[in-house]
Amino acid sequence: MKFSINTILIAALAAFAGAASAADFFDGKTPLLCSVYQLFECDPPNGCRAVTPGQIDGVSHLDIDFSENIVTRAGEDSSQQSQIKSVVSNLDGKLILQGVEDGDASVRDGAGWTISIMSPEGTMVLAVAGDGFAVTGLGACVPRP
Repeated sequence: MKFSINTILIAALAAFAGAASAADFFDGKTPLLCSVYQLFECDPPNGCRAVTPGQIDGVSHLDIDFSENIVTRAGEDSSQQSQIKSVVSNLDGKLILQGVEDGDASVRDGAGWTISIMSPEGTMVLAVAGDGFAVTGLGACVPRP
């Protein structure tokens, strides 16, 4: 099958336009749905190991709402939500969100978290660091339907 130079140019421009519009989704304004597909827990006695969200009372899907500045467990009614304290958009092609959580006020379980979303592809890295532990997740985000 032969392609003309016009067909190739139109296809290349369409692909570029698709990539440019995808970048617009990771602007810190468009609501996102993120999925964690790989999760690791690290602590001093055990080092780092792969875990499932269920093993650490974690989440596998996140709903990010920039109008309310909150991150919640997606797809479920949940009181678990975290306030987004900082949003930095377009830092070397990344959208970076940060927050802190205290958890139970009577337990020393406070932690800071960061979510970095790469634009235009939407890949995500989640990091949570607390008192002697860290959780790192790898995943991807898309505009919320």
